[in-house]
Amino acid sequence: MDKEITLSATDWFNEGLKCFKKPDGIGAVRAFEAVVEIDPAYRHEDGDNPYFYLGKISEIEGRIDDAVLLYSRALTLDSYDEESLIGRGSCYTVKKNHEGALADFKKVLDIPPESRNAPLQYLLFAIAENYRQQKDFPNALHWGEKALLEDPDNYRHRELVDEVKKQMRDVP
Repeated sequence: MDKEITLSATDWFNEGLKCFKKPDGIGAVRAFEAVVEIDPAYRHEDGDNPYFYLGKISEIEGRIDDAVLLYSRALTLDSYDEESLIGRGSCYTVKKNHEGALADFKKVLDIPPESRNAPLQYLLFAIAENYRQQKDFPNALHWGEKALLEDPDNYRHRELVDEVKKQMRDVP
């Protein structure tokens, strides 16, 4: 009997993880798509789902619209899937959908700190950067300074705060 026919959704998911970590994107996509075909609402015992990984692969390959769609599908299974919120927020930032990005990053902040995996300073920086790109300098400064307080030695955070302060001085 064909091995592929006998594999369960969990077997395929584990194969997808193994391929994803190699990295073997083609094998990972094949495995995660098999999971979705067997069970479109599949969630692994640790809470992960195949849509997140398919979204991450699409994002890495530069297929941002596909990544947004796949992260959104992951979020229909768990609206507080931290990695999918961050992934979709990052894609929204690239697409200049700053409102969507801010909503996703702020939703991650709603996750209790003891349950959240993302370092706080990076979330704060992502929020500040989205405000900066919109030229909303007061909010960019507010969130950038919060990021800098969390990680005072971070050059990128310092650079963002300094740039925003300069922009605010230069605005008539």
